[in-house]
Amino acid sequence: MKDDIDKINEQIDRIMSSSEKREDMIKAVDDSVGGDTKRIDQIQDLEEESEEVSEPTKKMDVVEDKEEVIEDVSVPSSGEIDDTISREIKNDISHSNRRNTIIIIVLVFFAVLIATLLYLYFQGKQKHEEEPVAVNYKSVLKRYGDALTGIVAVYYDKKEIILTYEEASELVMFDYDVDCMDHVINEDGSVYLNRCTIDGEIVSSSYGKLQEEKPVVIPEGNVKIYVSRSTGVASFEEPENVEKYDVYGIDIDESYQNLSFLDSKDSDYVYYAVTEGYNIFGRMMNYKTGKKALEDVSYQSIIPIQINEGFDTEYAAVRVDNQWGFYDIIHEKMIVKPQYDSVTPSLYYGISGPALTASTLEKHKMPVYLWDGTRSLYGVVDYTSGKYSVPLDCNQMLKSGSYLWCTNADGDGKIYDYSGNTYLEGSYTRIFGIVDGKYVLVQDKQNVKMINLKGSVLYDYGKYSFKRANYFLSYDKGALFQFVNTTLGEDYDYDMDESCIEFIYSSQTKKGEAKTTYCGGIAKPILYLYPEEKTNVTVSFAHPEFLETTYPKFINHWQVTAYPNGDLYDQDGKYYYGLYWDEKKVHTVDFKEGFYVEKEDAISFLEEKLDEIGFSAKEKNEFIMYWLPILEKNGKSLVYFELTEERESVNPIYIYPKPDSLLRVVIHVKKVTSKVKIQEEKLTHFERSGFTAVEWGGTTY
Repeated sequence: MKDDIDKINEQIDRIMSSSEKREDMIKAVDDSVGGDTKRIDQIQDLEEESEEVSEPTKKMDVVEDKEEVIEDVSVPSSGEIDDTISREIKNDISHSNRRNTIIIIVLVFFAVLIATLLYLYFQGKQKHEEEPVAVNYKSVLKRYGDALTGIVAVYYDKKEIILTYEEASELVMFDYDVDCMDHVINEDGSVYLNRCTIDGEIVSSSYGKLQEEKPVVIPEGNVKIYVSRSTGVASFEEPENVEKYDVYGIDIDESYQNLSFLDSKDSDYVYYAVTEGYNIFGRMMNYKTGKKALEDVSYQSIIPIQINEGFDTEYAAVRVDNQWGFYDIIHEKMIVKPQYDSVTPSLYYGISGPALTASTLEKHKMPVYLWDGTRSLYGVVDYTSGKYSVPLDCNQMLKSGSYLWCTNADGDGKIYDYSGNTYLEGSYTRIFGIVDGKYVLVQDKQNVKMINLKGSVLYDYGKYSFKRANYFLSYDKGALFQFVNTTLGEDYDYDMDESCIEFIYSSQTKKGEAKTTYCGGIAKPILYLYPEEKTNVTVSFAHPEFLETTYPKFINHWQVTAYPNGDLYDQDGKYYYGLYWDEKKVHTVDFKEGFYVEKEDAISFLEEKLDEIGFSAKEKNEFIMYWLPILEKNGKSLVYFELTEERESVNPIYIYPKPDSLLRVVIHVKKVTSKVKIQEEKLTHFERSGFTAVEWGGTTY
């Protein structure tokens, strides 16, 4: 029994000990990471543990059952113990709840505070979007004006031009849409802006200062030149905003034509042509000073030097006492004394005709011509120094691609580039010529070969001999060289017989061919000129080297005075009804189309077709009188009409002033022995208007 009582006491002590430790337990729970949930779990554990006090009662009941009852022991009842523990636990729970409540209140306070701040932030943002901050338009306009000024300054430094407002505004990248009704970019590059809007809002302020406009002074003179103060470009046409231009006036006291600028921006000179009798001469004048070039020198003509698409602004070609030299415009002195009969002489695929401009081969390299009293001499001179790149000893000089073909009195030739370097010299028995700057015909010992400039053999024709070259040209995307056949003798009629040999090479087939052919060319070409009024006319050809017999004599060009009825007079007053020449046969046709004509129908055929083409009665009569006998003699013929466009592709004609309408016709006639079916050629009708030029000729096969 004593043991039982001891056990009960131990239980009570344990319970009390648990109660004393609750503060430490609660504190440990508070410090734990678990928060309120762990605190509640710990309190529940304490309640469950308190329920164990019912066990002493049960054990005492057991003692009573064993008849060992201790009545005088004073032991607290289970109810008292339960009340005591319950009060303790309730106090602990109440204390914990107060702490939890305070924490919750703090958390709620901070949550409300954060929500309030967020609400105020978004409300403010929305209000800002709905009501944007006011723009400082004066500051924006200043930034825009500064940007414009900077763009103008950069362009002036780099290109020496003052941009217009429109040009400058397109180059400015800006974050506002600025539009100014008043805008001025001054000569010093400063900018003035007024009456502006920024993003559609009217701005009351302005940018920069408005400078006083220079008064427009229109000087005397029959020719006015307007120079833009912003770009420096000159023009003969009066602009709308003339107050932004400097105006100059010059007097040209001669009958002039072709008035042009030497350069509309980089030179103060204009050039023009004047007529004196039957001649046309060039003039130059400084439009700012009104002073003529070479004013103190007696000269016939001064003309600009063409380089590519523009003109040399420092040098010009000058003709003094019928000799050409070169003049420094800037320093007003002669650089190369007058000594040449011609500048820019007729070259193969080159320029010929009236000396209204002088054309270079490349920068500062000018072809020149001189007759020394016994022979023609050609060369290439640097007109800024007078030094020759190609010596003045070529009897003939022809241009081929970027190369020159020069022949001497014996017919031997050399290939030069514009700098004077020679090619293939000494490697072959003879060099016959070059076409397109890449096809060269040579004699290698006894064989005739087509090679390129590197010496590679393109085709070997075998052994041939001949007397002299007739012509050579580009043909079938390759080359054709024609020579007079030596077997026919000196006095042979080369016009109608097989008297020439041709060496042909095709770049498409990579094959060559040698064949005999007619040496005859285009017979009796004649040119009629019909201006609307009396006019001085100059005529030349792209390939004057194709010409043979000419009347009047053709020397670089013809110069005549033409009347509306077609009458022509040369410089000596001699009369001509047309300009006559014959030409080498450099173009043939294959008669895949045309007409079959028998001699009985020749008259009606010619009359009908010439009317269809557009010949006048006089032109038709002269054409028929020459070609009718040939058709009748043939008996049966094939006929093809080569018209203007095709004729211009072979040997363009240069007529100055340029005609308003041009007709060129070459009749090709081939004798046949029997009737031939041929596709009929479609002819176009020529319409005459204004200044009209008509040319006709023909060739036989």
